[in-house]
Amino acid sequence: MDRQQIGVKLTIDALELRFQIDGFRDRLIMQKTIYLAQAAGVNLGYYYHWYLYGPYSPSLTRDEFAIGADIASGLDESQEWKLDDKSLQRLHGMRGLFAESKSDRDKLAKKLELLASVHFLIDRKQVSKVDASQIATILDRFNKNFSEQDVRKAMEELKAYGLLAA
Repeated sequence: MDRQQIGVKLTIDALELRFQIDGFRDRLIMQKTIYLAQAAGVNLGYYYHWYLYGPYSPSLTRDEFAIGADIASGLDESQEWKLDDKSLQRLHGMRGLFAESKSDRDKLAKKLELLASVHFLIDRKQVSKVDASQIATILDRFNKNFSEQDVRKAMEELKAYGLLAA
């Protein structure tokens, strides 16, 4: 594992999630989790662009598979490292985002897709104003089945966890 991959593994561990990339849903959870961790200020160095399921980083996908291969072969080098205190504090503060849906991976994937997508659209100024109705309309154009109420709830949650300005 290189340092960036170790950072990903340590981030997932700090959030008390399983590093799992067996299926599409699991990879979506990893993508959105790392996106949100970076939005919280954990500098992992991944660049995201919009794709079918919201923000996506091809380089993170490559690293996920490399990490998975290392772990499968018993080479988890992340155990010898730790994140800086500021990153750990931010990640520990985010654990609540995952708590409610952690046991239901489908529910967690859908929630993280919504949170990351809403954040991405606002952060990249893809909406003219921070308005749940406008964001829901844009998500609908991307064939996302999220209501205005879903978007409003996501915005509230992002603000509560310090990922959006109040």
